[in-house]
Amino acid sequence: MGFVTKEISFIAEDGFKLNGAVFSAIGSSDNSNRVLIIGSAFGVPYQYYKHIAGFLAEQGMAVLVFDYRGISHSKHGNMATNRILMQHWGQLDLEAAIQFVQSEYQPKNISYLGHSAGGQIIGLAPSSHAFDKIIIAASGVGAWRLWPGVQKYALAAIWYLVFPVVMAFQFGDFFKSRFLGPIPVPKTAVKQWLTWARSREYLFSPEHGLELSGYKRIDADILGITISDDWYAPKEARDGLLKHYPNANKEVLNISPKSLERKSIGHFGLFKKKQEIKDGIWQPIVNFLDD
Repeated sequence: MGFVTKEISFIAEDGFKLNGAVFSAIGSSDNSNRVLIIGSAFGVPYQYYKHIAGFLAEQGMAVLVFDYRGISHSKHGNMATNRILMQHWGQLDLEAAIQFVQSEYQPKNISYLGHSAGGQIIGLAPSSHAFDKIIIAASGVGAWRLWPGVQKYALAAIWYLVFPVVMAFQFGDFFKSRFLGPIPVPKTAVKQWLTWARSREYLFSPEHGLELSGYKRIDADILGITISDDWYAPKEARDGLLKHYPNANKEVLNISPKSLERKSIGHFGLFKKKQEIKDGIWQPIVNFLDD
């Protein structure tokens, strides 16, 4: 069938301009009745999701991908880089994406696919209760205590020792590390993320003072996908995140590279254009969305 891509922009409540793209099927008279928003991982530009966005568009839905403030095509705006926090990506940016979709398409069904950090910030958006279906992929709370075995101590060392040292040797308002993603991210967002990661309940810890009622208002069907060789988000961290959606209908999907006849998939491999990934991960996502 094929698909087309249209570059778009929309404005957050505070006036920050966000940039992205909408994927839709070629030859479809109207696939705007179903819209899916993709929430990116930390430090990952929206182009990374072009393959799955195109695939989902061919299944009969419009797919919106976008960059959070301080990232790639939304790198600069009316908020100084040294004021950008990770919470803004949910409270303001994801919220703006939902508002844009509702205004532009008036869809009957809105779904969401959150990868890594994109799966953590959902309930921070005041309108997140509008989602009918949610996929949380390779995501979980970043609290190191939930990691299995000795991995928890390796992660704690990263949070408390490695990142502070690396950040001390990077100047300016942006931080770059392949551990986070391929492009620079605002240092202030990284610092907030580290503060959450050192807390027992991650961003859900009361001392962070976040408005968390949105997580309880979500009553969508949620699918939590975990890849067995994904060190960033083991199933224990996924379950630690899913428990904060008490009114949602939740199910999980555990995938191993061996089951797809691959040596590895990891944290980023589930969205790469491979036939076995398409059949073994993308198709179950479509089945979930169509159910």
